[in-house]
Amino acid sequence: MPITESQVVVGGIYALSNNQERRVTTIENGKVRYEVRVDTKSGWSRGSPMANPPKLKTFAKACSHTVAKP
Repeated sequence: MPITESQVVVGGIYALSNNQERRVTTIENGKVRYEVRVDTKSGWSRGSPMANPPKLKTFAKACSHTVAKP
């Protein structure tokens, strides 16, 4: 089940159904920039497209649960 838009905060870490994790770096104008990692042992890398980050609604819909919040 996807998370809600209100659960998405800067610094929050969210998991997708394939266990990929996303860490939100900024939320501006209803769009989310985030970093991504495949597992907890790997480092973070840029995940959102610089030119066209996903809308908050799209980001929340892709995430299955919250891993951590700041």
